[in-house]
Amino acid sequence: MTLLNLIPLRAHERPEPASADDRSILLMVALLLGLVFVPIIGLHIAAVAFDSESAASPPDNLAHHVTLPAKPTRG
Repeated sequence: MTLLNLIPLRAHERPEPASADDRSILLMVALLLGLVFVPIIGLHIAAVAFDSESAASPPDNLAHHVTLPAKPTRG
């Protein structure tokens, strides 16, 4: 049984209704995906919400913000 067997492509494609085992497998897959992705999304939201002053000002130590020293002139 695969995930494609659980979700019909059209409204009346399946001749038999989904069994309780099929629904419990789909519920477990959704629960495990939620356990993986919900903390990641929550940490990103918390980092943006509580670290607003460093997100507003760019860091000064990036290479493209560094000004090169002036070359000495000859003569």
